[in-house]
Amino acid sequence: MRSRGSLHRSVAAAIAVGSLLLATNTVNAGSVGDQQAKVNQIADQLDSLDSRLTQLDEDYGAAQDRKAALDQEIAQSQAQIAQQQARLDEISGVLGNIAVDKYVTGSALELSPLFSNAAAYTAAEQKNSFSRLALDSGAGSTDEMLALAEDLAKEHAALSQKQKQVADLVTSLNAKLAEGQTLQTEFQQKLASAKTELGAAIDLERERRAEVAAAAERARQQQAADAAAAAAATQKNAAAALAATPRGGGTASSSGGATSTGANPSPPPASGGVDPGGSSPAPPVSSQAGTAVAAARSQLGVPYRFAAESPGVAFDCSGLTKYAWGQAGVALPHQSRVQYASIPHISQGEIQPGDLVFFGVPIGHVGIYIGGGSMIDAPRPGEFVRMVGINWATVVGIGRPG
Repeated sequence: MRSRGSLHRSVAAAIAVGSLLLATNTVNAGSVGDQQAKVNQIADQLDSLDSRLTQLDEDYGAAQDRKAALDQEIAQSQAQIAQQQARLDEISGVLGNIAVDKYVTGSALELSPLFSNAAAYTAAEQKNSFSRLALDSGAGSTDEMLALAEDLAKEHAALSQKQKQVADLVTSLNAKLAEGQTLQTEFQQKLASAKTELGAAIDLERERRAEVAAAAERARQQQAADAAAAAAATQKNAAAALAATPRGGGTASSSGGATSTGANPSPPPASGGVDPGGSSPAPPVSSQAGTAVAAARSQLGVPYRFAAESPGVAFDCSGLTKYAWGQAGVALPHQSRVQYASIPHISQGEIQPGDLVFFGVPIGHVGIYIGGGSMIDAPRPGEFVRMVGINWATVVGIGRPG
């Protein structure tokens, strides 16, 4: 039989072991909780940097596109000015020659406002004399010359305004570029530090957040599409009912009743949100899609760089897709969000090589589909143009250029 003292020692030991296990589990739970809190904190910081960098990249692309448009307008304006100036010089020269000829030959046409005491005549009288000289020889009148001069002055003013806009845009672009490069460096350093400290946990958390945001966006798109379809059906039914209503006070069964007044109007286009794809037949695949894919493949291994579109040197995501489709003869803007808005949308089941795959809420990343569930993209600062499998859970839209 065990003594009372021995029993007490056994109970005490059991209590001690239980307390130790409980303390160990508590410490482990606390450690896991602290780890997750750290992951969440750093993921928040990375998301904030990524969001700022993405928005800046979009803004930079928009400013680039605006500058390109202004440069084209300036070239057209300069050509117009040169044409107007040439015509003005021509008319002015003709009028001057006429005046000299009339003075030298002693023509009967009065030239007093030109060659006598000009100070005695008003501007209107002098203009009239120029016109009489011009009309007398079949040349253009001073009215045309003055109109050209006015148009030329307006064109010069418009040109100066556009040139100022370009100068302001260049200043803005330089500032955005400097800010973007700073943010890019900060993001790279923060991400490298996070991976060193937390390993794969930080990538998993960011992927989870992307999936949640994408699911919410797809649900919003579907809700908007359903609402648009319901509104179109309601309008179509109302139009059908109106067409079936008898005219002139008769009834549908009376011999004097009116007949239908024609086909139903087409439903209005969907508004609000974006088309999730599949609500209408997909546009045909461009015959140049293979060219775009080949162009993207040719840039594998090229570094990512903020706002870049330099083959063999550096790309950002929308710069890569713009370049790839540009090689196929299709112009795209240098902004992922605007690229998505500018091309037809399709569903995942309709996707074909060459189609563009969009990510982010709001959209801030794009890649080009190459088949087999993979795409080519320029992912983020510190990485390179790559071929990668698509996590469809993070996709918010698909578009078809061409």
